[in-house]
Amino acid sequence: MGRREELAALARLGAEQRLVSLVGPAGAGKTRLAVQHVTRRADQVWWTALAAAPDVVQAVYQAVGAHPLPHRSARDAVIAEIDQHRRPLLVLDNCEHLLADVAGVVSELLARCPRLRVLTTSREPLRLAGEQVFAVGELELPPAGSDVAEALRHDAVQLFRDRAVSVDRSFEVDSSNVADVVAVCRSLDGMPLAIELAARRITVLSPADVLARLGDRLALLTAGPRASDDRHRTLRAAISWSYDLLSDAEKTACRQLAVLGVPFDLGVASAVCDVPDALELLTGLEQKSLLVAERAAGRTTFRQLESIRLYCRERAQECGETDVVADRAVDWVCSVVEPEISSFFPAPAVVLRLDRDIGLIELAVARTAEAGDWTRHALAIVATAWTSTPRRPRGAPTELLHRALSQDLPPAYRSVLTVLAAMHHRVRGGWHVTRRFAQESLAVERAGTSRPGTLARALEVLASAEAHTGDPELAWRLYDESAELLRSSDDKLARGLLLNSYGWTLLQHGEAELAAPLVRESLTLIRLLGLPHMLNPVLHTAGAIALARKSFPEAVALFREGLEVGAEHPMDQYYDLEGLALGLVGAGYDDERALSLLTAASAVRTRYDFRAEPYWQALLDEARSVCRARITAGRLRAAESTGERMSLAQAVSHALTARPVTGDDEGMVSARELHVATLVAEGLTNRQIGQRLGISPHTVARHVTHARTKLGLRSRAQLAVWAGRKPL
Repeated sequence: MGRREELAALARLGAEQRLVSLVGPAGAGKTRLAVQHVTRRADQVWWTALAAAPDVVQAVYQAVGAHPLPHRSARDAVIAEIDQHRRPLLVLDNCEHLLADVAGVVSELLARCPRLRVLTTSREPLRLAGEQVFAVGELELPPAGSDVAEALRHDAVQLFRDRAVSVDRSFEVDSSNVADVVAVCRSLDGMPLAIELAARRITVLSPADVLARLGDRLALLTAGPRASDDRHRTLRAAISWSYDLLSDAEKTACRQLAVLGVPFDLGVASAVCDVPDALELLTGLEQKSLLVAERAAGRTTFRQLESIRLYCRERAQECGETDVVADRAVDWVCSVVEPEISSFFPAPAVVLRLDRDIGLIELAVARTAEAGDWTRHALAIVATAWTSTPRRPRGAPTELLHRALSQDLPPAYRSVLTVLAAMHHRVRGGWHVTRRFAQESLAVERAGTSRPGTLARALEVLASAEAHTGDPELAWRLYDESAELLRSSDDKLARGLLLNSYGWTLLQHGEAELAAPLVRESLTLIRLLGLPHMLNPVLHTAGAIALARKSFPEAVALFREGLEVGAEHPMDQYYDLEGLALGLVGAGYDDERALSLLTAASAVRTRYDFRAEPYWQALLDEARSVCRARITAGRLRAAESTGERMSLAQAVSHALTARPVTGDDEGMVSARELHVATLVAEGLTNRQIGQRLGISPHTVARHVTHARTKLGLRSRAQLAVWAGRKPL
């Protein structure tokens, strides 16, 4: 089923390389791929099944049909038989439990039989010179939300349907179950064995029922065919075969990493496995197909396939390791956070590190709350407040902050939590609550030892609250005191952020000209630091000042730059969408796009209860009124509907895409998106398109989504029809 690209690539390798090893995790389909490959060969092929073989030489001897030679060894007899053929191929299936012996035999045979080619299947490479490792991974998976036609173009769904039909001829993938079938295949990581075992449950369970039971998949996926190898009768047996071949140290690492349940890097692995350096452990587990290495943005992370993780987590529970590992994760989080709590703002590298390991932070929050370890719980909450994900904005949930503050905490921890609570309520328009928490933080800081960074932060948050609760003059004095504290420090980032806050607050009180030099200095400082992702809030304030001065083209440029540099933290970008929309409306063009952006940003505000300051809200309300007055009724509803349908990422893409002067819909999509669309029209899958263009299937899927959104198309099939109508 499927694997067309793999078979083509394997055919090319087989013609060029003398030793090819198909390597992959349990149930990836290595043996089946090997079978399909060798059936295409016209030359002599010998198949050697090693799963139950105690001796490699004897197994090969029997497979090739060698004859005894007087006074000669079995190896000599094998070589004599091989030498009689012009292009012989020896297949050694399931080598992982006899690696050393297989490596020795293969090395000798290749040296003494110059025409021989060898193909092995294993969960681990032989590590011989000249070996070409061919990774066999998951079947191609459809994106979540695929319709029936799109889902059935992917190998994983085709396999599920095929195996389900083999036990229930009435089964079909249709609109009522396609979402569940796709979710099952994705949850099973596209692994063929797991998908087959899941599909065989269709006789008594619907796809939705199978999906609901995958949390206990090791008990569910047990219905393999009776003729199957014992290792492939159940998912548990398939994984156990790999686990049992590990060294004691590798087994321990595999169990302990499974407790995390999230991707991790070398540093995290070393911490949770309690070793100085986990490099060799991770290397060994990755080579044995028990870890998946993923490389992006110059960083390597590792993860376990979910079925393997659940098996290893069971073993960790049996060994009593889950609490130990959770405590080590807490230690790691605290070691990253604690050195930064005396700063005005944590070092950007620390924030980035925590953003990448948000799963560990969630584990630390749960573990410390469960154990009543409130001091370390406070640090875990601080880590949560400093982080964001593509699905969650920066900041800790209200209930977590308030529960932590109800505990008896060291003053330094209470101060940082209260100022974070103040900032949390600030973005939600709760200015009186913001003021109360900021005052508490300031009282702790003034009573304690000198910590200029945290004292300046408390002053800054309180100043913004005072400005909105009736005492602007006090606010300016607090801002000035905070700026004076930071003037003598070497923390340019802190000074830049403070000046931006000061400028933004002045602007809201009608002091755009006083705000402008502060924001210019802030922008200069942060640009000099080379931190593009920290520019986002400063560019927003600069854009707002340009709006106040009626410099609309300048405002549009600043908000567009904010959207571009803020891509790493997309949940922070709703403000820039609004600013860009205000600039477009002020400039008098593209009102429909502006209204769509305002609607999309409003949805984010509603979802997270982010309330605009009165000054900004008045600008938004005025812009909507202008759009509604200048746009016809039909186009008005279409623009609002577009904004309602778009995700934040889609809205950002829509904002940054130049609308064509002619109104031709082709201009709405980028050149790369148009190219991808034409390949979709040719019937290519995301993986095939990615290989042709040299990009990942994930990037292809993103281009497809963006193109569909911009064109208002509901499915991949509609995009194919649209692209197919374009002239060549």
